[in-house]
Amino acid sequence: MPAIALPDTTTVTVPGRVHGLGRFSSDPLQALLAGVLPPPLRGSLRSQFEWYACRGAFFHNDAHYGDVLFGAWCAGGPRREIVFSRAGLRLSAGPGDWVVFDPFEPHAVLDPGTDRYRRERYDGSPASLFLGFELRLDTAVRQAFGIGPAEPGATVLASSLPINAETGALG
Repeated sequence: MPAIALPDTTTVTVPGRVHGLGRFSSDPLQALLAGVLPPPLRGSLRSQFEWYACRGAFFHNDAHYGDVLFGAWCAGGPRREIVFSRAGLRLSAGPGDWVVFDPFEPHAVLDPGTDRYRRERYDGSPASLFLGFELRLDTAVRQAFGIGPAEPGATVLASSLPINAETGALG
């Protein structure tokens, strides 16, 4: 990773919430991330990045991100997992791991093997630090990720859709 000052995560005292720690641009970081993306996706990478930290995160979606896929690159903290309960997916979230996903899909940051968010589990625990990045939902990204029109009768995920913070269940 290019020499970039990491933000202070000791200010992240409330478990369960994802805290934004600042937006920035970085040409070296842009080049590094573009270099690990498949060539057709490199032009879809947005130039703004943001630091995020959490001490575990309850199930939520990030429906405020429009027309993008969201990327999270773990830069520090304990090994955790990003859990997508509806899809039954658990993805490693330790230093060096990164994932790209639909920000509308309910997800949580949990300790390995944990299926439910429980606040007391994360009281006093160290914070995970993520570098957030975005891929524009353009033709190249849609083709690479197989994103097409919504299926008839599909559940529309939006910020107004209630999500159970412990389990990720909709409704």
